Amino acid sequence: MTPDDRRKAIVKAVIPLLIEHGQAVTTKQIAEAAGIAEGTIFRAFPDKCALMVAAAEETMNPQDRAQTFAAALEGANDLHDKVRRITAHLLERFRKTMAVMIAVRGVLMSGDRPSDGPPKFIVEANRSLHTALTEMFAEHRDELSVAPETAAVALRSLVFGSRHPGMDFDEITPDEIAFVLLHGVTKEGEHRC
Repeated sequence: MTPDDRRKAIVKAVIPLLIEHGQAVTTKQIAEAAGIAEGTIFRAFPDKCALMVAAAEETMNPQDRAQTFAAALEGANDLHDKVRRITAHLLERFRKTMAVMIAVRGVLMSGDRPSDGPPKFIVEANRSLHTALTEMFAEHRDELSVAPETAAVALRSLVFGSRHPGMDFDEITPDEIAFVLLHGVTKEGEHRC
């Protein structure tokens, strides 16, 4: 196994552990999950913090984003179905991402990082997601009353806002998010379905 493949395998093993155990995950648990000796972790990563950052980066901006996005949209023909499907996909990813980001927030906020904004991988992940959503909406430009870029921001706002940690209300479903995004909240919107 190449060093890069080993790093990827370790990161893949640590993500579910971070979701389950948070920052309390041990290197022993990581090694067992990855099927490696504990010392191998430190030959692949300089320290546990570097591994945590790599896990956060992979969770925020996965290498397979294009494939999973395409898979979520496979078979969807109309805009409503695309929005519903991609919303369900984003909600599931958001659950996983938030669990990992909460687990590694201490590392990300440590004094070792410049204080000029979020880490670069977070900015890149947001840009990548915005581009993918904009492209999805651009395919239906003639159905939109706003620019595809605006529709992308609106969808992200509804999806991520509906699952913000600490909110104490019933979760809205992908169908409800798709309806509100595409038809609004007024009764006038009901007549457009």
